[in-house]
Amino acid sequence: MSSAPLPPSYEELAALVVELKLLVSAQATTIAELTARNAEQAERIAELERQVSSDSHNSSKPPSSDGLRKRPAPKSLRQRSGRKPGRAKGDPGGRLEQVADPDVILDHHPAACGGCGNDLAGAVSTGYRARQVFDLPKIAPEVTEHRLHRAVCGCGHTTSATAPEHVPAATVYGTGVRAAVCYLSAYQHLPAKRLAEAMDSLFGLPLSTGTVLSVLARAHDGLTGFEEQVKEHLTAAPVAHADESGVRVAGKLHWLHVMCTHLVTFYGIHTQRGRIAMNDLGVLPAFTGTLVTDALASYTIYGNSKALCGAHVLRELIAVTEDTRRDPTWATTMIQVLIEAKTAVAEAVAAGQDALDADVLAGFQDRYRHAALCGIAANPYSGTGPRAKARALAERLHDRTEEYQRYMTDFSVPFDNNQAERDLRMIKTQQKVSGSWRTPTGARRFARIRSYISTVRKHGVNPLTALRDLFAGRPWMLPTTS
Repeated sequence: MSSAPLPPSYEELAALVVELKLLVSAQATTIAELTARNAEQAERIAELERQVSSDSHNSSKPPSSDGLRKRPAPKSLRQRSGRKPGRAKGDPGGRLEQVADPDVILDHHPAACGGCGNDLAGAVSTGYRARQVFDLPKIAPEVTEHRLHRAVCGCGHTTSATAPEHVPAATVYGTGVRAAVCYLSAYQHLPAKRLAEAMDSLFGLPLSTGTVLSVLARAHDGLTGFEEQVKEHLTAAPVAHADESGVRVAGKLHWLHVMCTHLVTFYGIHTQRGRIAMNDLGVLPAFTGTLVTDALASYTIYGNSKALCGAHVLRELIAVTEDTRRDPTWATTMIQVLIEAKTAVAEAVAAGQDALDADVLAGFQDRYRHAALCGIAANPYSGTGPRAKARALAERLHDRTEEYQRYMTDFSVPFDNNQAERDLRMIKTQQKVSGSWRTPTGARRFARIRSYISTVRKHGVNPLTALRDLFAGRPWMLPTTS
């Protein structure tokens, strides 16, 4: 008979226990690493899902980036105004109306009676109904010939008349043609080749692309003084707006910067987005008023005071409320505070007041502060790695409270940065219609001419009239204040 196996010795059991402890420790370490990796991957997946679901209603993306895919209509943050939809009472609208003095009158008389059929050739008219047709006449260029006569003096010397300054050659394009070229290029966004084709089709004027570029170059040079005046106006403005957007120039990323008020617009092209560009363009370093911007850090050193765009932060808060992984209560509360305060300010302005009631203002500020602190508490941060978007937003709202509440305490400052966004929106149209610029020179010409057109429109001046004056040597300038 074989003997039974001997039980393990104490030393063998102790060694096995040590081995099992090491195995458990290694597995615990692996589990912790996998748990951390899973959390990191879950955060990464959530961030990618957030990026996919981001559009113009919950981020700073422009509506033009939404594409053709239909999304469910988001709940509007606008409050009911009580007005019925459609044209407001008293608004003339855009309906075609008859005029009292038509250019051409054509009389139509009935030839025979509609009842008995008798001839009505000699009948007297007892009245008429007018119908008017609004049409464009055939457009043809008007050619003005300047004849420079020569005269012979009694002394025998022949003297020729001097040509006007705007007629330097045997054939030239007039101010109207040049104005149309600039308008179609910088405001209607036609590239040079299509612009030349449009001038031929519309006006019977065959232009070369070289002529188009020459006209734009002359306009750019003629607006040097205007641009300097705009910069001076902006640096002295009590409130101004600034923004920027990426553009392609010569195949590389550049930035179109805008600084504006409700009266003037300045555009500048630069290879950089931040402070290097802002300093080089020469407006913001001398600005001393309140600067309204988004939360880009580069703007923080400019102006005596700052105001952050409420529309931007509302879109960020909406994105937080759509994130199902975290409690969105604080974001919903903050949205309500910002919109209610905006409404209260609008009502106070309409009532002729220059400030909110102290208790009302304190109430908004207390609710704002509480919502920001709740946002920080609802999104804890371990101190390592990147912060979650919601956490970063809550911290920014808390740290930059005064800038987000500027519109509550200073009625001269608007709630949002829509002025700059409206002035910058056209760059998306430019990119869709004409694409990018081939050269930095072409981009700079566009920016300066567009600044001129945008500014004159803000003053109610027809841009074609202002462009004609530019090529006549008397560009429109800002009115001087006494």
